[in-house]
Amino acid sequence: MGHPGVQKEAVLAAERSLVTVERIVDELEPRPGGVVIPGWVIDAVAEAPGGSQPSYALGITRRDNAFYREWDAISRDRERFTAWMEEDVLSSVAA
Repeated sequence: MGHPGVQKEAVLAAERSLVTVERIVDELEPRPGGVVIPGWVIDAVAEAPGGSQPSYALGITRRDNAFYREWDAISRDRERFTAWMEEDVLSSVAA
């Protein structure tokens, strides 16, 4: 169901949209505060388990608070950022 933010506004303003989801289900039970994006603005849906990390998908995954505490220092140091990109981003793309 996502978390509050500007997802709906962003997708309504976009020319094309790809929605990533933690899992695909046959039926979605609406929840108060859930993100609702009209089907007519969605071009494609991709299942991406763990894709919400380090943030969270409400009721599915948990926020990685330790990552958020470390991020400021990682993002301010080119070597640490490059090492993080290689280990946590690029290696999972190549896998």
